[in-house]
Amino acid sequence: MAHAFMVGGAEEIVLNLVRHLPARFEPMVCCIHEAGPIGDEIRKTGTPVAVLGLNPGMRRPRDVGGIRRYLREAQPQIVHTFLLTASLYGRLAAILERVPIVIGTEVNMYADKKPHHAMAERLLMWGTDRVIASAEAVREFYIRQVHADPAKVEVIYNAVDFSQAQPSTPRAQGNQGTQEATSRASLGVPADALVFGVIARLTEQKGHRFLFDALARTPALANVHLLVIGGGDLRDTLASQVAALGLSSRVHFLGPRRDLGDLLGAMDVFVMPSLWEGLPLSLVLAMGASLPVVATAVAGIPEVVFDGRTGLLVPAGDAAALGAALGRGAADAPLRERLGREARAAVLPHFGVDRYVASVAALYDRLIREHAA
Repeated sequence: MAHAFMVGGAEEIVLNLVRHLPARFEPMVCCIHEAGPIGDEIRKTGTPVAVLGLNPGMRRPRDVGGIRRYLREAQPQIVHTFLLTASLYGRLAAILERVPIVIGTEVNMYADKKPHHAMAERLLMWGTDRVIASAEAVREFYIRQVHADPAKVEVIYNAVDFSQAQPSTPRAQGNQGTQEATSRASLGVPADALVFGVIARLTEQKGHRFLFDALARTPALANVHLLVIGGGDLRDTLASQVAALGLSSRVHFLGPRRDLGDLLGAMDVFVMPSLWEGLPLSLVLAMGASLPVVATAVAGIPEVVFDGRTGLLVPAGDAAALGAALGRGAADAPLRERLGREARAAVLPHFGVDRYVASVAALYDRLIREHAA
């Protein structure tokens, strides 16, 4: 259950779950407000998708009743919620309807979570069987923030469908450079340019403004082009910043995209400049595509990016440090090759869809047994 299934990491997790859950489970997906593009993809798998058209909150508390009515009709044995609205109001409805098993998911370290939201989650924990955290750092922060019982919060690292990192057209032997040039040409990027990329929603959390500052103020990056993939509320604000910095010819806003394999194939370096996080799936996907990464040392990122070995880490909100790390990557092709190779080796065994789904299914089975005892 989620408010809406837009393009993002948590939504991808649900898509992977419904595609790969063992046949002994019968998944149903509830969109509290609207389906969104990932909701439409989920529907195409044959999974039932209910769209309630509700917008619960302090101003519309009665919408919780609409969620309760859906649950009363659907009679699920497990309710598993994703993202804030479902975490609060979906869990509340499930608890009130006496759904046997209630599971929440925490994918980010929300340092600025509103106090009344944290208090509400603290109260909801009494009727919640488990909260799944996306990283050890996220688990520890959540336990402190909502005073949760540590026994009820466990880590399952998010799933990444590494097939998304494959280009749409398989590379012919010895033809990688030609295909890369073709991909770049379609994006308006010179074939011989050094290309960096970021895949993230255009929100304050993701720290794009620090990346643009780094690009503008670091002489070693004077010829670098940047692909910005994702949509969000800050699109116009960030485009204005890019224009004011004189970067419009080198920063390419591509909007939300699903052809990630082609886009990753056009990059030389992947950047994740987040101010806070959980464990961003686009980062792990880029590592699986053998890209060197430069990322901020927040939340779960240092659990997968080991500085100098599988990527380069910098402090959050520090454009100078980010520019220096990016300049180092820009100037050193052997370093980029080594970091990309070791990044792929580090993530492939631990972040595949099969491993994630098996862990979630095992949790479902364990909770079912506990409730039957």
